[in-house]
Order: sequence, then C-alpha cells, then structure tokens
Amino acid sequence: MSLYFINHYSDTVWIAFLYSDTGCGGTPYRKTGWWQINPGETFNAWNTDLRTVNRYAAFYAEEYKDSGGATWSGTGNSWYLISDGAFNQCFDDNTNCNQQPNFIQLDFKKADNGAASFIDLKVTLGPGQGQLSVIGSVPIDEG
Repeated sequence: MSLYFINHYSDTVWIAFLYSDTGCGGTPYRKTGWWQINPGETFNAWNTDLRTVNRYAAFYAEEYKDSGGATWSGTGNSWYLISDGAFNQCFDDNTNCNQQPNFIQLDFKKADNGAASFIDLKVTLGPGQGQLSVIGSVPIDEG
C-alpha cells in the first residue's frame, strides 16, 4: 500500500512532492524534495495506505535540479513555491524557495465519484520527456 515512482527515462529524475499534513498551520500541506530516482529504478515514495490519507497530493519532476533538461509538470493551476536544494517544509513556509513549477495533481480515489480508493498508485515517468502514466490498484472486494 504505497505511492511508487518508476523512472523509465534515460537519465536520473528528481521528484518534489506535496501532500496533506494537518500538523502544518495555515494551509495544511507539506512540500518535500528532492527524491533521486535513477533510470530503471522504482522508488517507494510514500509507504502508507492511500485509502487513509487526503485524496489529493501533487508532484513535479525534472531531469536536472535547477539546470534545465526534461520536466514533468502540470497543465492546471498548481504552481507551488519550492527550493532548488533539499527541502521539507509546510506549504506556507517559503524559506529558500526560488522556483515555482506547475505540479501534477494526484487523486487517490477512482473517477467514479470516489466510490473506491486506491491502495497503490504507480507513477511511471518516461520513456520520453514529459511522458507519464498513472496506474492505481484497488482492493479486491472479498465479500
């Protein structure tokens, strides 16, 4: 029961992540980065039961931290302030934040009106720049 990132790109990819954290005052979200994922590697980014957390999270990925290259970014209105260096801070803390990329939203519920939640979510980056797939698995109803 986890969130996984799989790197099918030809180079190392770095991930920044945003998730619900009620311990953060103001906007109750935490932003953290950078997770390094080498080519061909699968990274267990969040080892939790996704059915028990806020249904929304977001990520941004880039090939080279602060030096160009391939990016995986959103198309919506999810521009979050983050740092080029390692960070782990509440959403409203913008200390050392020097970039504002557009994050890709993740929804841990199925599209059918949220009737079922994912227990695993796998985000595959690549093989091309900006290409990704998100696949979730849901629990089997044993009843």
